[in-house]
Amino acid sequence: MEKWDEVDIEVSITGLDVNPEQLHVAFEISGDHLAEVRDRHKMVLVEAGSLPEEHMANIAPERRMKWIIDELNGSTHERGFSIPLLGADESEIKLFKGEVEGHSLLKLTVNSDFERTIPIPSDISSIQARLEDRILKLDW
Repeated sequence: MEKWDEVDIEVSITGLDVNPEQLHVAFEISGDHLAEVRDRHKMVLVEAGSLPEEHMANIAPERRMKWIIDELNGSTHERGFSIPLLGADESEIKLFKGEVEGHSLLKLTVNSDFERTIPIPSDISSIQARLEDRILKLDW
């Protein structure tokens, strides 16, 4: 006759002694792919916001300018703004001033891959642009 003895199984559960908030933070920190998703989401929001922002450009172009400068990790000051262009070659950076439907605009082109149109206050008569340590600094 066969005899079977039961073997105790020790159950050990690890990792559940933390709360969900801690697990969520750990997941966000460890997920490199999330940074790319956030960047692409921000880009979509910026592009999608272009149409509703047309009205804002008409009534307060300086607010739209600040929004675009923030998107480019730049900073604004009373008489201009600065935009970091650290990966760009200086020969590929072009800046144009124009006017469309009575609104003053700057068109920033880097290589043929990147172009942004930035509204500026219409009372500007001249713009001084400098590239210092790969940071584009504009004053008016």
